[in-house]
Amino acid sequence: MIFLREADYYYLYSEFTMKNLTVDVIAPASRCPISDVEKIQSFLASWHLKYHISDDLFGSHPFCSNTDEKRFNQLKYALTNTNSQIIWCVRGGYGSMKLIPLLNQIEPPKEQKIFIGSSDITALHIFLQQQWGWTTIHAPSLYSAALQQVSAESLEILKNLIFQKQNPIVYQAIHGLNKSALADITLSAPIIGGNLTLIQSSLSTSWQIDASGKILFIEEVNERGYRIDRALEQLKQANIFKSAEAILFGDFLGGEEPDGKSLVQDALSAFADTSEIPVLQIQGIGHGFINNPLILGKKVELHTGSDASLAF
Repeated sequence: MIFLREADYYYLYSEFTMKNLTVDVIAPASRCPISDVEKIQSFLASWHLKYHISDDLFGSHPFCSNTDEKRFNQLKYALTNTNSQIIWCVRGGYGSMKLIPLLNQIEPPKEQKIFIGSSDITALHIFLQQQWGWTTIHAPSLYSAALQQVSAESLEILKNLIFQKQNPIVYQAIHGLNKSALADITLSAPIIGGNLTLIQSSLSTSWQIDASGKILFIEEVNERGYRIDRALEQLKQANIFKSAEAILFGDFLGGEEPDGKSLVQDALSAFADTSEIPVLQIQGIGHGFINNPLILGKKVELHTGSDASLAF
């Protein structure tokens, strides 16, 4: 269940007005069909958002939407464009982490922007939060939103965040997975994270995730139970969880075994049983049709126990 209260508005980025917002549309990872770009334009227009889309958004590349150079140039333009306030990634997929060595070579812009994406975009979320001190929005890709692959309720929450209409947001579809999560306490800490595969990929890089003193959010899609177990074990041995305040799993969808059964929840439960810090799971944040937004890098309140909730 989601509660939205209209009083005491929190302005995500107070310098933005509710009118004349412009979106830089970028594809730092995978592409979508070129025929669907028009649907993206129509969707943005329906939200009364202006937009900028590069003429060479997509190019010829075996894995990504374009060459590393062109994808980085589009990202850099979006980050530094003084005429836009929002950056929204077309898709996840693969490729974002390849841009980080180039990002390390530029100075942060003076003004922070609303940065939206998920899945493979986790790499950029982590970089922007840790290196530049930004808050970013973990939310559906622009392609998913435009093609109505996301619930109207989830998009309405995101829209209200963008246009600064509602605060706070409280998510209550949360349950504890271990004994530490059953105590009735409230944790107040920044939240960081995203897709499990990308969090794992950050290890031993310049953008390795630092969950110290934070709530670590993790979601995944189409990974079998043993692969999830292996990734969590690697993160554990790398001491990523050691100083975290709590772990909040999102949706873990797909990943069935050849016989059609799923061992995904078994992997999450087994991990939780060995964790000393609270481990909880929230429904409706990840890769599903219900895909609610989450502000990463922002201090949130995670209430554990029988009435668990997440507020920001």
